[in-house]
Formats: sequence, structure tokens, C-alpha cells
Amino acid sequence: MTSSPTPNLPIRLLPPSEVAGTRRTLVRGHGRRALLAAALVVTTGAVHAHGEADDALPADPGVRLSAAAAVTWLDASKELPSQRLRGFLLQGDSGTDRQGLNLEHGTLGAAWRINDTLGAELTVGKHGSDTAHVESAWVQARYDSASGDAWWLLTAGRQRPAQGAAMGQAGHMDRFALMPLAKQAVTHGDWMDDGLQLGWRQDDGQRRLSADFGLWRGRVFPGGDKGPVVPIVHVGWGQGPWQLDGFAARLQPERRGSTVSANAGHSHTAPACNAALKDVACFTGTSTLAGASAVWAGAQSPVAWPVTVTASGWLRDESGKLESANGLGQYRAQNRGIWLQALWDVAPRWQVGARLERAWTTQTLSGAGVSLLAAETGLAAYQPATRQTLMLAWAPTDRITLSAELGRDRSAAPQGAGSSTVSFAALRLVARTDWLSGGK
Repeated sequence: MTSSPTPNLPIRLLPPSEVAGTRRTLVRGHGRRALLAAALVVTTGAVHAHGEADDALPADPGVRLSAAAAVTWLDASKELPSQRLRGFLLQGDSGTDRQGLNLEHGTLGAAWRINDTLGAELTVGKHGSDTAHVESAWVQARYDSASGDAWWLLTAGRQRPAQGAAMGQAGHMDRFALMPLAKQAVTHGDWMDDGLQLGWRQDDGQRRLSADFGLWRGRVFPGGDKGPVVPIVHVGWGQGPWQLDGFAARLQPERRGSTVSANAGHSHTAPACNAALKDVACFTGTSTLAGASAVWAGAQSPVAWPVTVTASGWLRDESGKLESANGLGQYRAQNRGIWLQALWDVAPRWQVGARLERAWTTQTLSGAGVSLLAAETGLAAYQPATRQTLMLAWAPTDRITLSAELGRDRSAAPQGAGSSTVSFAALRLVARTDWLSGGK
């Protein structure tokens, strides 16, 4: 590797003060396009989305086939700043352009309960114009306790490591169209990996307990091309209207790639860290992940309020070596993200909601050529990211939900010159269906 003659200079990459006088961009009205989008959306969907392997199998032996789709029309005056999320050390690609009419997410799945003990599941997914890919493929063994209120699960294959429903399902055909900023900043979106997970559940009708321990391959972000297996633990507690979950993981990625090319397109995989370090920066070190969520479901409380409130916080703490063709530095960062969400069932089949989000980081980079390294990786352009979204949803049937959203998205400008705020509007349809053998 060659390094820049820039002197050995520590650079403290901290949240800068807010830029005064940021111009607010108003959403342009496009009534005809909105009506066209709603008319063109004819699709099917699934009751069970892929991911964590809890209750994904039919209750009785048999096969369930399912399909799900979320189609979104989004209008904004320019690229959403969160599309690239500059200033956070991620994969460095351009992200997914959500403007216009797009297939936000579609899945086809099959779940087979062989008997009371064994089962398997396979789900294929597609996002926009991306090629279809396997999102989950696992086999599972279940053992029920003699009391009947506790059971063990051993699941092997591709799946989402257990995080709890609030964190795991957020951004995955939930009530809002955009991936939460916290998940973007910490795990680059939905986190799915190949591994083995042992889980324990207990539900006596009043208290709900869960615990999981898994070992994962660790080749997806924030993992790297090489490194040891990744241990992940999750615990959950629920009683009445309350549900609390937390998870933690420790990764040791070796040469995890981040593209530094200005023309890098959208990609689901990190670039390879070649010997010449062409158009790539590589991180080697440790990455500790943690997350926690709290959900209060008012409908299950003594007062029976039709409101559900969710709060979640995320952390990715990294320390190690960051290098490119232009520099080598010691990198230390704490990436954090939070969101607060409220959903209110205002009438039968009608719901309004709001989500407030923030993601930020504290980073230190020191070593030879770190000025160039910080610039090409986008770290020097860092700005905290925030988003506020309002949502109105109508479910004409149990399998179809139509919604409209208004929001504001703010983070580092795509060109890296200060911060950018963009207002957006979205129309969305989520549809689902399934078929269970035996008609049960």
C-alpha cells in the first residue's frame, strides 16, 4: 500500500454544529402520478414474512405457501440524504433510489411442518430491479416441555439472528416505507446470515420469556470476508402490554470493504479488498453490536387504549485499522441510532402513526494520510441523520393495507457539502396471501 505524504495527524470526526438557514424543500404535488400508482398496484402478499424463525411454521403438520409484496410510490424533489448515509462507515455504495413507483419488497415462501418436532422454511425475495435472492432457508427442531408452557428451538441455516419483533421486523414491510436510520447506520439494513441458533421460549399466559444464543458465519455487514464465527445473544421479557428485548453480538471482521468510488452503484455486498486497494477502503478490527427495544401495546392494558408505542436504540462500536491506497489510520467509532414510534387505531381498519428517528456517530481517525482517507470514505462529510414521518393507513381487508406518508429526511448532502433536508411523500400498498395444505 502507498500512503499520502500527509503528516501523522489525528482527526476528530464529531457532529458539527447545525448549519443555519437550511432551506426546506417542499414536496411537489403529483395527483395524476399518485392515482396512477394506486391503480397499477395489483399484487399478492404473505401472512408470514421471512426472518426470525418463531411461529413461521404451520401449527399442524402440513405445508403453507405464501406471498407478500409492498409497492411504494415516493416523490421527493431530489435524492433522499439517507439513501447514501454519508459520514457513516458502511459499504459505500449509492443505496437504493426509492423515488417513483417501485417494488419495495416482494417475497415467495414455503413453510413445511413435517411433524411435531421437525420443520423447514424457504423464502425468496426481491427488491426493486435487483435480482431475486434467497432471504431465508432453514430447518428447525422443536422440543416441548412436559408442562406445555415452555419449548426449545434449534434452527440451522439462513435466517435473521433473533433481535425481538420490534427490531427485527422494522423496515421489513412494517407500517413505514423507509428502513429505520438506526438499522441503516448499524447493520446496513436487514441483518441476515447463515448460522445455528438455539432458542428457549416460555409463555404461561401471563408472562412471556425468551432467550437465544447463535453462532453465525459473519460474512455479511458488519462482518467481513474473513473472521471467526460470530456469537449473538438475545433475551426478551413480556407481560401484559409490555414487551422488552435486547441483543448483543461481537464480530471480528478482516478486511471488510467499503467502496470509495464516486460512481459506485447500488450493491448488496461489500466490495472485495484487493491487493491494490483500488477504489476500496478496508477495515480490520472488532465490531460490537447491541440493541434494545420496548413496546407498550395499549389494547392489552387495563385501560384498553388503541395505541401502540415503540422505542428502540442501536449501537455499533468499532475499533481497528482502516486503510486505502491513499492512507492508513487507526479507526475508532461509536455509531448510534434511535427511533420512537406511535400507532393509533383511530377507527376500525384505520390507523395513524408517527416515527421520529436519529442516527449519529463519534469517530476518531489517526495515522498517515488520514485527511485523504477521511475524505474518500465520506467520514469527513459526516452530519447527524434525522427523519420525521407521519402515516395514515387503511386496511380494507385483513390482507391488504393502503397507506400514505409525509416526512422530512436530513443528513449529510450527497455531494458532501454540509447537510441536506428533503421532504417526501409516499403512497404504499402492502398485500398478503397464503395457502395451507389441508385447509386448516
